[in-house]
Amino acid sequence: MSETREWVVGEWQEVADGVFRLVAQPASVNIGLVVGPEAALLIDTGSSPAQGARIRDAVARLTDRPLATVVVTHDHFDHAFGLGGFAGVRTVGHESLAETLSAPEVADGARELGFDPDLLAVPETLIAVADAVELGAGRVAEVAHLGVGHSHGDLIVNIADPGADGFPGVIFAGDLIESAGPPYFGPDSSVDEWSWTLDRLYNLARPGVIIVPGHGDPVDRELVREQRDAVDAVRVEFERLQAEGVPEDEALARGNWPFPAQHIAGVVGAAYAELRARAERQPGAGDRPTLPLA
Repeated sequence: MSETREWVVGEWQEVADGVFRLVAQPASVNIGLVVGPEAALLIDTGSSPAQGARIRDAVARLTDRPLATVVVTHDHFDHAFGLGGFAGVRTVGHESLAETLSAPEVADGARELGFDPDLLAVPETLIAVADAVELGAGRVAEVAHLGVGHSHGDLIVNIADPGADGFPGVIFAGDLIESAGPPYFGPDSSVDEWSWTLDRLYNLARPGVIIVPGHGDPVDRELVREQRDAVDAVRVEFERLQAEGVPEDEALARGNWPFPAQHIAGVVGAAYAELRARAERQPGAGDRPTLPLA
């Protein structure tokens, strides 16, 4: 099967010293690059193996540092389907990707995008919590799973460089954060946990840190706080609807949502199931404490 789409790769934009992003179409996804004195690290791979190969070529045009590691922030097509373009490079993802990227619906998604599912790849290094990638002369990229949220396997990449004069720090957050528009809740999102994961991200990000979302322009930690509170409002609204006995098929219409309804529609069934499971595990869990404001 030959690829029929035009997988457009934009130009690199410098976010901070030695840290770049480009936007890849058709999904307007941010691709990150961290260049160290000895090696480079790429964050996310685009929507197809052909696009991954183009991104790899774009890295080689920008720097002569060898591409040592590729990290995928989660398993959605626009972030992970380009992995097949990085043969011979160490690839890293959350341990859940071993199952999710091998699912039949992922193969169906590849066919819909116009390429052979046999070209899909799974990261060779699967992590549960954290990893660190040395890029030379003290530049280290920290890869971490702060918790479930947009998906069950969200990873962030933190470049702190505490010894670098004037370097603000950069965090690539994947789709835990969106600035191009409201975040999307899908059937693999966690209504119950996403805001708590964002709370950890907010506390990790020092004032002045640049946060690169999965889609949209870089932001500061205040947007993380704003989006955390809005995401938590979704959880609270689902709790209210469930407590009042509102059926799942009426929840979308009867809820008071901080985001457009189409951004919530995909998670309704999963949200009801998740909150029921939590209540069964923890009697009285409806009295969950409010998130701190700072």
